[in-house]
Amino acid sequence: MRRRIVLGLIVLWSCLLPGFTAATEIRQADSVWQGEDRLLVRLYLDMELPDVLLQALENGIGIHFLSEVNLEYRRGIFGERAVATASRRARLEYYALSRHYVITDRVSRRVDFAPTLGDALEILARRLGRIALEVGSAELRPGVDYQIAARVQLDHGALPLPLQWETRLRGAYVTQPGWYRWSLD
Repeated sequence: MRRRIVLGLIVLWSCLLPGFTAATEIRQADSVWQGEDRLLVRLYLDMELPDVLLQALENGIGIHFLSEVNLEYRRGIFGERAVATASRRARLEYYALSRHYVITDRVSRRVDFAPTLGDALEILARRLGRIALEVGSAELRPGVDYQIAARVQLDHGALPLPLQWETRLRGAYVTQPGWYRWSLD
């Protein structure tokens, strides 16, 4: 009898929880040296927005995103140590009167306009996916295997409180879990 109750609760719980499919996913990444101390990291992102964020956009709420990149090396059992870090922030807005999406780079203040959501997400993915790391030559040691770690997230703190609860507790916007890592060649 107890087994049936527990099994019934598990089935009910799994039906009530939303599906956790990644809305932003890094499908591929690479890096290119631009000079002796500048490393350009390119992330190729697949981005989608769930209905709750689409409704927020239509109601004039801007959505903020953050991408982070670390150049790091493994320290044995002690994990990774970051040698250089960089981040990029972007904001997505929708203006109903002009029927255009606006993508703003939060650092450079560069503004792009897009007529459709698909175009806006494509531009946003490019903005978030190009990050330059400033790496001093003194920080790199020969013979050490370095790796790059990257992740892209929704900035929950920039949303109004009710949307924060919606996106966090109900899994309305899920990014790829953990860091996406690859070896620096």
